[in-house]
Amino acid sequence: MDFSKMIKFPTWNSLPPEFISSVLAMIIIIIFALIIHFKLKKYDPLTKPSTFLTAVEEIVNYADRQVIELMGEPFKGFGGYIVCVGAYIFLSFLIGMIGIPNFFQPEASWYLEALPNSFTNMAMPLSIALVTFCLTHFTAMKYKKLGYFKRYVEPVFLFLPVNLISMWSSLLSLTLRLFGNALAGYCIITIIYIGFGTIIPPLGNYAGLAITPFIAPFAHLFFDVFDGLIQLAVFCMLTMINISSEYISKEDLELEKQEKMALRHEKIEKRKQKLALKKAK
Repeated sequence: MDFSKMIKFPTWNSLPPEFISSVLAMIIIIIFALIIHFKLKKYDPLTKPSTFLTAVEEIVNYADRQVIELMGEPFKGFGGYIVCVGAYIFLSFLIGMIGIPNFFQPEASWYLEALPNSFTNMAMPLSIALVTFCLTHFTAMKYKKLGYFKRYVEPVFLFLPVNLISMWSSLLSLTLRLFGNALAGYCIITIIYIGFGTIIPPLGNYAGLAITPFIAPFAHLFFDVFDGLIQLAVFCMLTMINISSEYISKEDLELEKQEKMALRHEKIEKRKQKLALKKAK
C-alpha cells in the first residue's frame, strides 16, 4: 500500500516558519546551558565570579524562591523547568522582534523572510501548555492515587461529561493567552510597517519610510519585549499554581480519611436513631 497517496508527510521545507523559530529558541537555550555547565566546572569558588555567572545565579535563585513560595518545599528543584520555559517564551518573542532571515528552508516560498514569533502558530503555545497540563495531572495521580478519578464524577456521576470537558479548560486558557497576545502584537506591528504608506496618499510609501522608524521601535519594545516578559511571568506563575494545587501531603490525606470516617459514623448513627424511632412507634 502506498501511504504517500493517502497521507502527505511533511518535508523540511514545508514546515511552518514558526516551527523553525521554536527550534532556534531551543537551540539557543541548549547552547547557553552548555556554556553555563562548562563555566561552572572551571569556576573556582575562592575567586570573584564573572558578571555572567552572577546574573545566572540571580536568575536561578529567584526562580527557586518563587517555586518555594508558590509551590512549597515538596517542589524544591522545580525551578530549572520554570527557567527553561521562561527562557523559551522570551526568546520566541525576541526572535519575532529581531527578524532573523529564514535561510534554513532554501526551497520554501518564505525563504529569507524574517522568522516570526513562534507563538503566532497555535501549535507552539499548545505544545508547552500540554507539558504543563500533563505535569498537572501526573502530580494529581501521583499524590491522590485513585482519589484523582473522583473529580470526574463529583458531585454525582451525571456530571462526568461536564467534568471531562472542563478538564481541558486550563490547557485552552494557557494556549489561547499566549497565541492571542503574540498574534495581536504581530498584527499591530504589521499594520505599522505597511499601513503608513496607504493612510497618507499624497506622499505614499515615502511617508511610511519617514514615520515608521520613529514608531516601530516603541511598538517592538511594548509588544515583543514588555509583552514577552508579561507572558513569561503569567505562564510560569499559572504553571506553578496549577501543578502545586494538585499536591496533597500525607498529613492532609490522613485528615481527609479521618473526616470521611467521621461522616460515615455520623450517617450510621443517624440511621440507628431513625430505626430506633421507628421501633419505638
